[in-house]
Amino acid sequence: MEQTEAQTRLGQLERIVDAWQDYLFRFAYMRTGIREEAEDIVQDVLLRLFRSEEALEHVSDLKFYLLRSISNRCRDWHRRHRISKVSLDAAAGLCIQEEDRDIREEYLRVKRLLDLLPERQAEVIRLKCNDGLTFTEIACLTGVSESTVKSRYRYGIRHINEQLEREGNGE
Repeated sequence: MEQTEAQTRLGQLERIVDAWQDYLFRFAYMRTGIREEAEDIVQDVLLRLFRSEEALEHVSDLKFYLLRSISNRCRDWHRRHRISKVSLDAAAGLCIQEEDRDIREEYLRVKRLLDLLPERQAEVIRLKCNDGLTFTEIACLTGVSESTVKSRYRYGIRHINEQLEREGNGE
């Protein structure tokens, strides 16, 4: 990569980081539950983007491109760490930094409810509620039809509401 091309790409990457870093971190964190892993995943995706031969101007939807890349990396991370999962009770007892407390508590509340669902429904709900994507965007990201996405969302939300009602009734 030539010096001026590298400088141009670095400038583009800086603008991407400024605009998207917090959103991408939250996206990764809500899938891993571990700050360091989420940071590593986001950093790796951004570095790969910087090092790729593909010109950034040719990426038609940067948000979709980044979300798809991070989603894939999170799936890879889960495959590699499947055996070493920590129980929800153990995770709640982990010592965490003060600045992570709020996002960790949110992660644990959401994870507890989403763990009751099939993963396909849980992922649609994460993408819709946590990440603010439209059903059309979710369909593109997951590779299924928009009507399938809406069905997964509807069934998942119904199941979560039923669970919350049972908990509210002391069951």
